[in-house]
Amino acid sequence: MDQLDYLRSFIIPENNIIDRINSNALGRKDIQPCVEPETGKFLAFIVRLTNAANVLELGTGIGNSAIWIGEALKTQNGKLTTIDNDPITKFEAAKNISDAGLDNVITMLSGNAEDIIEDICKEGKLQFDMIFQDCGKYLYPLLYEKVITLVKPGGVIIADDTLFYTNSEVRKGLGKYMDQYNKIVFADKRLYSTIIPIGHGLTLSLLR
Repeated sequence: MDQLDYLRSFIIPENNIIDRINSNALGRKDIQPCVEPETGKFLAFIVRLTNAANVLELGTGIGNSAIWIGEALKTQNGKLTTIDNDPITKFEAAKNISDAGLDNVITMLSGNAEDIIEDICKEGKLQFDMIFQDCGKYLYPLLYEKVITLVKPGGVIIADDTLFYTNSEVRKGLGKYMDQYNKIVFADKRLYSTIIPIGHGLTLSLLR
């Protein structure tokens, strides 16, 4: 048994829908890959650790990570807002979230992340305890400043796929955006950041 298999042997999804989603996603080319089990468990861990009540996700996909986060939020009466602009997968995500029994926890917003975040920023009221970014990689640097304005002091920003730059199998353009994002957050004195090498890399940033 290798290290990854050993790690995953301890990960039991808290909602059976996650296993179904992962099985249905195998080999598909019409969707973005779901987060790895260890990534999902880590997200749920951070939600519980920080006692988060209000979480924002950029990039719903078919709902895998939203369900991991939503299950954790359910235990502490929290809410998740998740954004995606895919007109097809939103119906699949909505069904998965409904089948998971999380309709009262998760709110799905359909549209471009940059537009919806702009609208939220203009409202000037809503701030999040945690923001999880797993949308188009070019958006990470582009949305950087707005994302910071949406997280509370002491809140956490988690960005997925941030080790793409080191992966020769990933398109170089995607790695470039990840490298740019990492350099920005580690240079920003407002943040305390680190990279966790699970999945394709998670960059965690704590807003001081």
